[in-house]
Amino acid sequence: MLAGEEDSQFPVHVVRKMADAIEGSTFRVLQHTAHLAARENPEGVNAEIDAFLAALPAAA
Repeated sequence: MLAGEEDSQFPVHVVRKMADAIEGSTFRVLQHTAHLAARENPEGVNAEIDAFLAALPAAA
């Protein structure tokens, strides 16, 4: 789960609670980012997606 540090619609504490409720989820906060993270901080979003995918086990 990605949370924007400055998101007033889904504040960090709300996204953290959602992530905690999903077994195996990860949680990251994007600095200087509000609700439209992919538009406001595409480099940060892409970096987090790349890191998430890189951590997945290789397909058999």
